Amino acid sequence: MELRRSQCISNARSSGPILRRYIEEENAGESRSIVVDEVIENKDNNEPPMVQVPQQPLPIDNYREKDYKSEMLNETAEASSDFILPLLRFQKEWLAWALNQEQIYRGGVLADEMGMGRTIEAIALVLAKRELQQNGFVFSQSPLPSSSEALPLIEGTLVICPVVAITQWVNEIDRCTLKGSTKVLVYHGADRIKNWEQFSKYDFVITSYSIVESECRNMSNWRDRNCEGPGFVRQAKHSKQVKKNKSNAMPALHAVKWQRIVLDEARYIKDKRSKTTQAVFALESTYKWALSGTPFQNRPRELYTLIRFLQINPYSYYFCKHCNCRVLQHRYELCSDCSHDFRDHFNWWKKYIAKPIESSRSNDICGKKTMILLTHTILKNLVLRRTKIGRAADLALPPRIVSVRRDFLDREELDYYETLYKEFQAKYNRYVRENTMGDHRFEIVGLITRLRQVTNHRYLVEFSQKEELNAEDLASSAADKQESGICHKPEEDPVDLTSNKDVRDDDDKIMVKYFRSSRILKNIELENFQTSTKLEALREEIRFMIERDGSAKGIVFSGFSLFVDLIYYSLYKSGVSCVRLNENMSQDARDAVVHRFNVEPDCRIFVMTFMAGGIALNLTVASHVFIMDPSWNPALELQALDRIHGIHGIGQYKPTRFWFLLFSILKLKK
Repeated sequence: MELRRSQCISNARSSGPILRRYIEEENAGESRSIVVDEVIENKDNNEPPMVQVPQQPLPIDNYREKDYKSEMLNETAEASSDFILPLLRFQKEWLAWALNQEQIYRGGVLADEMGMGRTIEAIALVLAKRELQQNGFVFSQSPLPSSSEALPLIEGTLVICPVVAITQWVNEIDRCTLKGSTKVLVYHGADRIKNWEQFSKYDFVITSYSIVESECRNMSNWRDRNCEGPGFVRQAKHSKQVKKNKSNAMPALHAVKWQRIVLDEARYIKDKRSKTTQAVFALESTYKWALSGTPFQNRPRELYTLIRFLQINPYSYYFCKHCNCRVLQHRYELCSDCSHDFRDHFNWWKKYIAKPIESSRSNDICGKKTMILLTHTILKNLVLRRTKIGRAADLALPPRIVSVRRDFLDREELDYYETLYKEFQAKYNRYVRENTMGDHRFEIVGLITRLRQVTNHRYLVEFSQKEELNAEDLASSAADKQESGICHKPEEDPVDLTSNKDVRDDDDKIMVKYFRSSRILKNIELENFQTSTKLEALREEIRFMIERDGSAKGIVFSGFSLFVDLIYYSLYKSGVSCVRLNENMSQDARDAVVHRFNVEPDCRIFVMTFMAGGIALNLTVASHVFIMDPSWNPALELQALDRIHGIHGIGQYKPTRFWFLLFSILKLKK
């Protein structure tokens, strides 16, 4: 592997490695390239350069706002010879940055926009580092401040990802690497290996967040079992448990120190109090990486768990007001290091970042300066983020066309909506008069959700298992007589929009079994199934899609799993060959429906919820996305759009179209 424009490893100078940056600057409309030799001071070989802990409030007045967008780092590094896919320009820049980052901070956060190939970039880093080590490069292996020297070191990378992403990681490694050059172990399931020594045979060990949490619980039980204390008397229940767990070995994942830990979809550790997050924190490694397209969405506190995972000094630590001790955990009444009360310790991140930003107002100078500190000092050094718009020249993705279709409820749907709205408004006004809004806040959110569901289909309110309202009274208060509009008649005879009927004949028995097991369809007389305005709008757009392009495929997203069932049934009865995906599917079933959609030309539509389709899906065979209802979280919508508009679609020639199917209702806008 060849390093270009950046010598990221240097043992020749005692002062530390030299990082050579080529920076393009713009000044008065003129561009010029300058070379910056930056000497990274490293006085202590066992400690990386860190920011000193401020004993007084941060002198944020010294930080001035600067336009860092005008600086573009041009360092690149070539991939390993075992990596067979060509890297794009921005991926080579990542590789050079990541190699430097492991020398300085022992990791970081890769926050590239979804669909830009974060998995590929992580694989390239592992293979590049392996090849450099094989060629004799010596890297700093100094431990993190909290690491244990007693744990054996494993020269492999532990990848922690959602269960649904395990198969994708295995496939991507197989696709990116030379055959036979890389060994992969999937550490999942009841029959996974128990001996940690076998980890040393593999370059990648891939596991899930649930397995890490489970093993951490076992580790706690293991410590309790082996720390019985003086005067301990074994009870019968405890003896039975020990006999059941014949092996006295420490759980494998936490019994070793990994060379590298990679968290895929790192938002899974967003809550620092969750057991999953604490289990991830308990793992030991030399280098740590977090991959996430949305490092934080609502508040800076969400970013803290990633900083804590990386163990960056001082941002991750609690500091004592009376001495210089620092700790990562805030667990006991007294600090184990200095014996001072933990109430005399403060969290650096909370004090200097989270509180000033979250408590500031729009015109607060202190909050603005803290944001500058967060953006231009902390995030700039630890987080790398690129977007598709910014790297459009590298990606060469097909054009993306976003359209909004606005329909109106028909008369009966509007009457039903008005009935619900008036009843919900009466409840809301009563809570306001009684000053009990806080006690009923979850109920209010539920009422708003019901109004959103009605615009999709009235069945979502009438037949929902969690319905708290008297749906029968609401239904009877609407017009008893059905109008002749298309939205409240039984569906007409299905029109086959595809040319292949054999698949439908083969699937009829499976469909009948599924419809009977559906939480909502089993309560409906399917012979008299009534459509809705939104379902008709979707069917019309699908018909237009097929008329424009006979080979086109589309994905339908909704935030409500019950509505996904209604969509699936409606399309099936209309003659559209489709598959569905929900978050309760097993991995094998998920892989089967994804394979069918990608391979079978007559399978036109993939119906799924935002949560089910948000991760680990490469569906670039599709060229259309239909969003049936807007999500509370805009990141979920972006994930939906990126299912078909990402780096895996390079070479895709069809423009991608995204349709938002909405309703124009005056009261929703007020």
